[in-house]
Amino acid sequence: MKIFAINGSPRKNGKTQWALEQTLEALKTVDSSIETELISLAGKKISGCISCGKCRNTFGCSIKDDFIEIQEKLKCPDMVGLIAGSPVYMGSMTSQMKAFWDRSVLFRRNGFFFKNKLGAALTIGGSRNGGQDLTLQNIHAAMMIHDMILLGDGYGTAHFGGAGWANVPGGMEEDATSLETFQNLGKRMAEVAHLIKS
Repeated sequence: MKIFAINGSPRKNGKTQWALEQTLEALKTVDSSIETELISLAGKKISGCISCGKCRNTFGCSIKDDFIEIQEKLKCPDMVGLIAGSPVYMGSMTSQMKAFWDRSVLFRRNGFFFKNKLGAALTIGGSRNGGQDLTLQNIHAAMMIHDMILLGDGYGTAHFGGAGWANVPGGMEEDATSLETFQNLGKRMAEVAHLIKS
């Protein structure tokens, strides 16, 4: 089994990256045999979809950019789930994450590859209530278009997913509330992956 994490932040090694790392570490506490890979969109050139229609007839895209490398990785036959992380930008996901999801339409048009894969999301806002829920729901909407099975952050917190506050006094790393949602999200992903495979 393999679970991918997509970091939709334009910043390398920022808070979203840290949150995804905490999520994957918690996932491994449930089952250390699950393979994970974190893909960062920071520094990558990924244009938005231009609706050219090429992917209606073949698993490919007319735009030649860094998404090609990502699409090849995500074709992994052992993939059981995907965790998408994005900071809140203007009440929603980043443009990098939106471009990722728009370009992912080729997976839908070529046999609904993500169908019944597990989908989960986490986000970081500039304030405690800074658009995290709406951003999580935006990511969930893209996952639903792929007919994925959506997961929240599981028992204990059990909301839409991992939600962090970037500017908490003392730093997000010291914020037990944020950290608990990230960890619960990873544990829930591992638990449900086992339910599906058993």
